[in-house]
Amino acid sequence: MSITFKAGRLAPYPESTHPRVKLAPAVDKATLPAPPAKVDWYGQITEWPMLANDRAGDCVEAEQGHHEQVLTTYGSGQPAMFTDADAIAVYSAITGYNPDDPSTDQGTVIQDALSYWRKSGIAGHKIAAFAEVNVKDVVEVKTALSLFGPLSIGVNFPTSAMDQFNAGQPWDVVADDGGIEGGHCVCLAGYDAGYYYVITWGAVQKVTPAWWRKYVEEAWTPISTEWINAQTGLDPEGVDLSVVGDQFASLTGQANPFPGPAPTPTPAPPGPAPVPGDVADRALADAVRSWLTLRHRGLNAEVAHALKAWVAAKRL
Repeated sequence: MSITFKAGRLAPYPESTHPRVKLAPAVDKATLPAPPAKVDWYGQITEWPMLANDRAGDCVEAEQGHHEQVLTTYGSGQPAMFTDADAIAVYSAITGYNPDDPSTDQGTVIQDALSYWRKSGIAGHKIAAFAEVNVKDVVEVKTALSLFGPLSIGVNFPTSAMDQFNAGQPWDVVADDGGIEGGHCVCLAGYDAGYYYVITWGAVQKVTPAWWRKYVEEAWTPISTEWINAQTGLDPEGVDLSVVGDQFASLTGQANPFPGPAPTPTPAPPGPAPVPGDVADRALADAVRSWLTLRHRGLNAEVAHALKAWVAAKRL
């Protein structure tokens, strides 16, 4: 099936006018484990909806829908599926797009979409924060993908990549790429020794490292509490991200998105061993025996009378 490409990612803002949190130094990479040889945050998902990106330039919003599929499938364990209507609603809210007015189909800046995702949410789902990832640092990209889940990727899209997609081929560099058709946004959901794996137009698409180096312009890690298992407080790989969250919170002033596993209750220290009842009774009888031989008046007399009856009943 041939897909009609809709350019939808607008160029990123200059950092001078739109500051952003960067993953490094927001977190200290020296404290993070080395990325694994392979990450697969897509294999358990069998259906990737188009999310209207074959008729509208909502690729950024479509990426968010695919992103939430991954977060809720691998993280919280409560898979969510988004619809074309969801994507169009978010596209309209962010950009003013009107499906009845083609002139309003102008695309989205990824940073704007991330801000909306954090503040307002998409189809009832919000992220806690987001940070820019250095696309030229392979270790940083793979580490972010491994620990925090999928990345939102912005690319300058060549004509050759559309031809390769429709032919079922990996995106790879060719001598004549036909020129850049526009900006595109895809969801990076995995990698192995040979390829990156992105989600776009309802499919998993292979990307060579060479293509990545030439055409990928920006990458962002949306940080979501949905990536953490509610029972264990750990990410899908069993990693406690609370220390990383503390670092992020310290730099940004935002709340730690990864509070960590619930603390294990501290058992109460053992109390004194209980004294057997018959031993305690005998000890009390021995203690009061001399006192009972004395003459008592008033309340003391009543107590003495009761104790004598008790001693006799217990045969002490």
